[in-house]
Amino acid sequence: MRIALKSGWVSGSFCLLLSALMAQPQATIQVNLEDSAKIRGIVRVVATVQTELLVQRVEFSVDGVLREVDESTPYEYEWDTLPDSEGEHTLKITAVLEGNKTATKQIKVIIDNEVDKGADYHYQQAREQFINGQFEKAIEHARVALKADSGHREARVLLIQAYLRLGRVREADEATEDLVRLYPDSVEAQEFRVAASLRRARTARNERPLIETAIDAQHKVNQLRLKALENNTTPDAIAQRARLQILEGNASAVIGDLVNLTLREDRNTRYLNLLAYAYLQAGRWRDVIVTTDTAIRRQVADDYTYAIRGLAAGMLNDERTRDLAFEQAEKIDRDSKALRAARASLAMLDRRVVTVSRLAVQAQERSDNSPQVAFMRYWSFVANREFDRARDHFWRVLDLDPLFAEVYVLRGLANLADGLRPGEEDLLNTAREWFELGVRARPNYAPAHLGVALSYAFQIYVARRDEQKPDEALAQKAREALDKALAITRDTAWAQVGAAFVLEQMGRGREADQAMQVANRLDPRRVGSLRPPDPNRLVEILQALMFAPMIQAP
Repeated sequence: MRIALKSGWVSGSFCLLLSALMAQPQATIQVNLEDSAKIRGIVRVVATVQTELLVQRVEFSVDGVLREVDESTPYEYEWDTLPDSEGEHTLKITAVLEGNKTATKQIKVIIDNEVDKGADYHYQQAREQFINGQFEKAIEHARVALKADSGHREARVLLIQAYLRLGRVREADEATEDLVRLYPDSVEAQEFRVAASLRRARTARNERPLIETAIDAQHKVNQLRLKALENNTTPDAIAQRARLQILEGNASAVIGDLVNLTLREDRNTRYLNLLAYAYLQAGRWRDVIVTTDTAIRRQVADDYTYAIRGLAAGMLNDERTRDLAFEQAEKIDRDSKALRAARASLAMLDRRVVTVSRLAVQAQERSDNSPQVAFMRYWSFVANREFDRARDHFWRVLDLDPLFAEVYVLRGLANLADGLRPGEEDLLNTAREWFELGVRARPNYAPAHLGVALSYAFQIYVARRDEQKPDEALAQKAREALDKALAITRDTAWAQVGAAFVLEQMGRGREADQAMQVANRLDPRRVGSLRPPDPNRLVEILQALMFAPMIQAP
């Protein structure tokens, strides 16, 4: 009987011991936060798991909601506390072990971002941190300000600026879209949208949709500024409206207002130069000569007046007037930026690439940050097929003015030439997309419409070259785009040469020959043929003739 009792006692004790051992935790978890700790901003939660078992993963939950899963040490969770409410929260850490076993640790924490101090307080803190170069702290305070008041416009703007300073482009873009949604008619919001879209576009696999967003935002900026000026009749407001319309590609529409302005302010050099610039943009080169004559007669001409006069004379092949004007510009200012830009523009006509580059560099060294001069440097790199260097200057032009349609057309021309190589035919579609961006940037820009027509014509040419039947729809699309280009301009050599190539691919040889005759009459020295050129020669002619005249706005 005693033996039986002893045996029973041993058996019972073993079961109790086994049960106790099984009840012991399979792991212990330590965390770098104390219970009831106060936290703010972005907190790095680090968990350490002590166990002899294999840890499969560690889960972090806040108030019962899973926030993060980490499968490798160190097990951590970057907790952004700003979206959460102020006050007490439960942080639970669960270690999932082999054999479907788990271990947990739970603590209370108190989120205290000092939201109760108000949006203005945190905005001022953010400004001070931003001024001192502490951009991360500026971001934190700006976000707290927005938590206190989601409509605090200044805090949103500063948040975007801080993100951009740190190169956090995606976050800047998201913050910009929030700003635009809240304030769609804010010039500042749209300007940030331009900047954020272009920054993202630089590293995007397909940059064109983002550039399209930047173009649309810049149009919005210009329209908002025009609306703000619509009832202002002061001379400076009239001049500002004219500049904005010219940027939008509507130079012809503002000439009447500028003529009246120069009659009203008859000795104002800047207004006379702006009128000459509008005439130049409208292709009315003889009127540029007349306007600069007026400035000279009134004794208010400056180096810009003579530079733009020489440029217009060069387009008219009036070498004597050109040379005299340039000489006078140099007498007034030996380091004239406008003079260098005008000479560089005329050098493009003869594809004097080295001269264009040298003069453009000199203008930039004299603080000419205009898109025109940046474009001429881009043009010189494209002409030399230095595409890595060209890419940098492509973005420089867009940063200065995303509506500068010339840059899209030149990139499209480069793609046209490359699309002739066997196996690269898809570049013809890419070229068309660049030309279409040019149309989006400036809807009445004839070279962009001609580029679209050429992209279809090149596809017809390649199909025939490869002994394939071209799609019949290509000719119709080419004709429609060509008609749009010729409706804007007919009296330029480049337009007629481009038209000749398109018409020849459409099977309209007689019309093509007639177009070449017009082109030769307009510029016999640079066209030099009565037959439509082959594709490569066509691209060379267009790259030379299509973009002049070019000079920065006064």
